Amino acid sequence: MCERPTVLRRSAVPNYVLRACPQCRLELLDPQPEDSVLAAIYSHDYFLGEPGAESGERRSKMKSATAALYVDTLARLVRRANADLLEIGCGHGEVLLEAFRRGFRVSGIEISADAAAIANHCLGEPVVAVGSIETRPLARDRFDAVLAADVIEHVRDPEDFLLRVREMLIAGGILLLITPSLDSWTRRLLRRRWMEYKVEHLYYFSALSIRLLLERCGFEEIRISPSRKVLTIDYISRHFSRFRVPVLSPLIALLRGAVPGRIAHRHLLVPASGLMATARKASARRPQ
Repeated sequence: MCERPTVLRRSAVPNYVLRACPQCRLELLDPQPEDSVLAAIYSHDYFLGEPGAESGERRSKMKSATAALYVDTLARLVRRANADLLEIGCGHGEVLLEAFRRGFRVSGIEISADAAAIANHCLGEPVVAVGSIETRPLARDRFDAVLAADVIEHVRDPEDFLLRVREMLIAGGILLLITPSLDSWTRRLLRRRWMEYKVEHLYYFSALSIRLLLERCGFEEIRISPSRKVLTIDYISRHFSRFRVPVLSPLIALLRGAVPGRIAHRHLLVPASGLMATARKASARRPQ
């Protein structure tokens, strides 16, 4: 990782500060939260949404629409049919189900046992394992593609994470990353009140810092662009209700209250607060 994150910045996360590198703009939370703090956050209700079948179905359809965008990207980059895809942090399995329908052979790793059980039920077989790539046996040179959406910002050592991913990919294999971006319009607008500043987000990347890290870990053909997601007004309102931003959260709540249900649950393709990075595993490690 960057060895120069020495500039201290005020943080909206209570009891923590942000360290930032003035060269690559990597930011990190200091100190990192204890395991017990993170375990309490990653509870069964970590995923947004009301309980009930109707709410769950709406959420699943919304997530599936975003999943289709990710699989579109993978399908353009993966070099062979019936490719093996691993998703790290697969949640309820929407991406894996979409990829399976398009001919991928799918596997997943998910830290939440409840989410993994839902994913396996939807997929019809136990292809999702509970844990993380730091705790699961390392499958070397196995996968044509690895997807990690909204994951790398949660891990304690992003460089180790990417090196493990690299070992799991075949030569020329594809990595697709989604992570909150310090270059995003939401970060520029909200500054230190950015909703992505959370206790469970340990690292925050700029396009430059994620590119440098990927290069250091043996990836090439790196492409970085703003990410897009399919969201609804209702989901956005729930997000800003849980992760409150002064002024903005009350305004969004008022908007949600004024919008009829059929509009509040309509799918919207929006520029999200993150970046999408794709990279190919180099055939050989370059000297560092």
